[in-house]
Amino acid sequence: MRKTLIVLAVVAGAVVVPPARAEGLTWGHCPFDGPVECATVAVPVDYRDPGGGQLDIHVSRLRSQRPDLRRGTLIMNQGGPGVHLADTASVHELVPRSVLDAYDIISFDQRGFGASAPVRCGLSPDEQFTFPWPLPGGEPAVRQRARRIADKCAGQELMPFMGTANVARDVDRIRAALGEDRITYLGVSYGTYLGVAYDSLFPGRVDRMLLDSNIDPAAAWRNTFRDSMTAGVDVRFDDFARYLGRDRAEVEREVLDLMTGLDRDPLPTPSGRLTGTHLRIAVFAGLFNDKTFPLVAGLLTAARDRDAVTAAGIGDQLSIWYDDDNDASGELGVFCADGTWPRDPAVYAAQARADARRYPLTGGAGAAVWPCAFWPSDPIDRPVAANPHGRSNILLTNNLRDPATTFAAAGSLRRQLGDRARLVGVDQGGHGAYMFSPNACVQRVGTDFLVAGVRPADMTCPAEHAGLAGAVEHLTTVDGVPGAAAEFHDASGVTRFASGVADASTGRPMSATDRVRIFSNTKAFVAVVVLGLVAEHRIDLDAPVSRYLPGLVPDDVTVRQLLQHTSGLPDFDSAVFEPNGYAAHRFDHHTPESLVADAFTQPPLPRGEFHYSTTNYVVAGMLIEKVTGRPYASEVRDRVLRPLHMRDTVLPGDDPTVKGAHGYAHLDEENRISDSGRPIDVTALNPSLVWAGGEAVSTLGDLNTFFGALLGGRLLPPAQLAEMRRTVPADLIPGSGYGLGLMRVPLSCGGEYWTHGGSGLGHQTRSGATTDGRQVSIVITSAPATPAQSRTMLDAIDTALCE
Repeated sequence: MRKTLIVLAVVAGAVVVPPARAEGLTWGHCPFDGPVECATVAVPVDYRDPGGGQLDIHVSRLRSQRPDLRRGTLIMNQGGPGVHLADTASVHELVPRSVLDAYDIISFDQRGFGASAPVRCGLSPDEQFTFPWPLPGGEPAVRQRARRIADKCAGQELMPFMGTANVARDVDRIRAALGEDRITYLGVSYGTYLGVAYDSLFPGRVDRMLLDSNIDPAAAWRNTFRDSMTAGVDVRFDDFARYLGRDRAEVEREVLDLMTGLDRDPLPTPSGRLTGTHLRIAVFAGLFNDKTFPLVAGLLTAARDRDAVTAAGIGDQLSIWYDDDNDASGELGVFCADGTWPRDPAVYAAQARADARRYPLTGGAGAAVWPCAFWPSDPIDRPVAANPHGRSNILLTNNLRDPATTFAAAGSLRRQLGDRARLVGVDQGGHGAYMFSPNACVQRVGTDFLVAGVRPADMTCPAEHAGLAGAVEHLTTVDGVPGAAAEFHDASGVTRFASGVADASTGRPMSATDRVRIFSNTKAFVAVVVLGLVAEHRIDLDAPVSRYLPGLVPDDVTVRQLLQHTSGLPDFDSAVFEPNGYAAHRFDHHTPESLVADAFTQPPLPRGEFHYSTTNYVVAGMLIEKVTGRPYASEVRDRVLRPLHMRDTVLPGDDPTVKGAHGYAHLDEENRISDSGRPIDVTALNPSLVWAGGEAVSTLGDLNTFFGALLGGRLLPPAQLAEMRRTVPADLIPGSGYGLGLMRVPLSCGGEYWTHGGSGLGHQTRSGATTDGRQVSIVITSAPATPAQSRTMLDAIDTALCE
């Protein structure tokens, strides 16, 4: 995502291309990390002279690991123009597993970019932002800049042959070299225009084509950019104002004042001068994803306060400082070789003034004069129209409030393709819908089309779980936790969100599939095992614990009271929470007998009233072992984990490691675990610290699987599940009740959800499941959770289940 931020291009038609010959490819290692292999395909520089000069197109392949499910080859273009192969190496993290199984995924450096004969005009950083943003010298300065860039690019021999029609011809050479008669094609942003060009130039060679974030072929190029920089930005800016919780007009006035002020008096920063143009670029770039809203807000504050250091750091994250001559030069090569550009600078000036008056945030940048007005060569190919003839094998997906490729552009392409296409709109903002957003509806529709050929009628996917996504971002940006993630399950599929880092030392991003300590959720597993033994008549729920474990606890404490936290057994303290305790005691081994003995050094609690105490579940674990003659962990594995295929859940015993997201806490001045102070990594600790009361390590997905199966009747007979859901009043969450290892919480929209939750050193998890099959789980990598963090997580669960 560069200066044009994954935009657009295509033309063609006049050149007759002889059929490409299947020559095969020699695959080898790639010059970058990733689970892909690389090769090159030789193509003509000028397809009018196929026997003349050649260049190598660098190609990567991610092979399907399921030959029994593989149905062909999928060629992907992720936009740009010119997204580099190295940037596509992580495609396996974006593409759904069923698509990876169904296809070999092919990506490539298009001509003029990356390793495929890169062009470089020698552009300075200030000449590398593609859009002609306003400059302090006004229209004459913009015009002079455009002419200067065109002159610098005049000597690049490949420039006349950079157009998208030639890129489409290169795609067909790749197809032939792969030995495929037809391909499936997946194009994003600029890649949608490339897909339209390929389908038009090579009819019948596309099996299925999914185009996401679409270009209107009839508008390229000037009208495409004007549409983005006017209506696209205008509609999307409303979302940013809503994020700030402020009036749109007020926010726009403040932003415009800052831009004007920086035009007059740029802010020197360690990364370069922050000008009004850089702020315009930042606002535009920040509208591409809700996750960048906090960055834009922070940059606006830094600009207002003249905070140079903060402004430089945020500017780096938003990529408003340029240092890639190849990307900038290559983009201009594509755009100028593709479209029909007026040669009269006065045409640009008049339209730019009109756009700036109506849409001041972008200052007329979509209409102002481009270097293409002074380009030394005319396009080789005439513009290519979308082909409305052929098989009905095209699916278009597009966000309704996309600032770069507007929904209106997608609608226009849908009309041009006629009955060959269907259009799925997604009720959300930002650039990128399929693969690039958390909306489960568009992910399901797109994947069903690619894998099974199922194509819906024109439709709109509703907004999904905006509150859940916002909560995850809020936790890392406002509440300050290192990492946060959430996962939502319902009948339509799985939706995941993540923010922040899983490892602060390396910067590895947080993932919703990371393993974490789930602490007291272990109690729900233990309760299921005990109730299973009740169903088998091996334990009497209302019998005294002393029947099975004589002398351990007072004679009148019952099994039910253990599971219900009404036994009066006090909780035990841990030495890790004493001054210097974490450093000195985190690897200590604890036996369940020692934990219970520690608990009895504390005063007893009132019998018959709910008082949460982990001691109850340590005793419950001992009860399981006494009755079965096996480790309690083995019973949990056999009765819960294996039947539900919870492969990411482990009961680690004395193993202190977590192969997943790290957990963090703070040490106060006495080196005591606290809610403030010096942050430390507290991932490593001996789980016997809490044993059956909270030793499990799991994932959000496995937690959702567990609670869904439990409430769905897959783990316990109806009588025992009913006992588990009989609650007594509890003070853990307002209005909640605690059953037998399961808690009932009221929903703000009416009804209730069931949960347990887990809190401990480094990780906090909160979950919610309803009896109609919806589950949601959230984790943060911070301990202890502050009231604000807990409130954010609980509010997010309520919102997700009420949406």
